[in-house]
Amino acid sequence: MKRIRVVSALLPLVLAALLAPARADETTSGQSSDQQDPDKKQVTVEKTVTGPNGKTATKDVTVTKDGNTVTRDATITGPNGKTVTRNATTTKTGNTVNHDVTVTGPNGKTATKDATWTKNGNTVTRDATVTGPNGKTVTSQDTWTKDGNTVNHQGTTTGPNGQTATRESTTTRDGNTVTRTATRTAPNGATTTTTTTREGQHRKPKPRPRPRAH
Repeated sequence: MKRIRVVSALLPLVLAALLAPARADETTSGQSSDQQDPDKKQVTVEKTVTGPNGKTATKDVTVTKDGNTVTRDATITGPNGKTVTRNATTTKTGNTVNHDVTVTGPNGKTATKDATWTKNGNTVTRDATVTGPNGKTVTSQDTWTKDGNTVNHQGTTTGPNGQTATRESTTTRDGNTVTRTATRTAPNGATTTTTTTREGQHRKPKPRPRPRAH
């Protein structure tokens, strides 16, 4: 089954290649929406990239936090004036997180992704549906269970033609050694198994810089 990357197919990431090497100017601003609602905050980032030929591409992103809901609206405009918009909403309710994404391409066609994460004790489940511009859907279900120093993962993906692919993995930490064994089974039954061992002290990833609210 071919992997469908609906969202990435719509985003004009080739702008980086078209404009590189390039100069980027980024402006960040942030503010609380009003003093009566201190839980609602908004940050806006505007970025302009100018290529050696003088053509520009822009990206405007606005992130709004309102209670347990975070929305992110982004607009990318290419050198040819065509735009791609992306709207993402993430809401946390108890032990459940819902994430909805809509991407609209320059031709007006849209792709959507709906995902739900639920935590129950040491188990996390994730159900997701991706719908392409042509209306075809891909669904996936994943479960992670932690038992001591071991995490077991099982997942299934069903394509628009009804064919399924499965994946399962076991990750175990023993001191500074982490071992992961994963098996993937394609719709045609072909199976691939990989084992990875990582040794050494685990380093936490560096946090990404975030725009400051003024």
